[in-house]
Amino acid sequence: MSVIGERGTKKLEKLMVKEAKAEEKNIKHALKDVKKAEKAVKKSVKAVEKAQKEKEKTLKKEHTTAKALNKATHKHADALEYETKAEEKLSEKRGKEGESDRTVEQLRTDLDSCQLTMEGNARERESRLADVFAYCGEDRAAPNSAQLAGSRL
Repeated sequence: MSVIGERGTKKLEKLMVKEAKAEEKNIKHALKDVKKAEKAVKKSVKAVEKAQKEKEKTLKKEHTTAKALNKATHKHADALEYETKAEEKLSEKRGKEGESDRTVEQLRTDLDSCQLTMEGNARERESRLADVFAYCGEDRAAPNSAQLAGSRL
């Protein structure tokens, strides 16, 4: 071989070694990039799983809150219904109280009227009895209403 041929071969060999090193360097960089990308994928998968768990947890909390809200709404409705019934009872009781007051007042009026009638009748009886005694000529005093009420004539 000639000197030029040997030199060209060495240059070519050097160039090939250089290319092989560059390719190997590129492969190392690509491998490093793949590992970095795989690590990023794992990290994003974990982030997605964490977000999914957080979403499920929040959804569960929302359901619990909705249940509590429904329960409170029903309790409130029951309380309003109870209040309405209590107001109706109160109104009914007040009506009965007013009716009782009117009945008592009417009974008092009737009692007063009865007492006045009784007193008038007693005076009339005393007067008639006094007239009878005067007509019969007896000198004794006519009994009063209290004495008449105690005796059975």
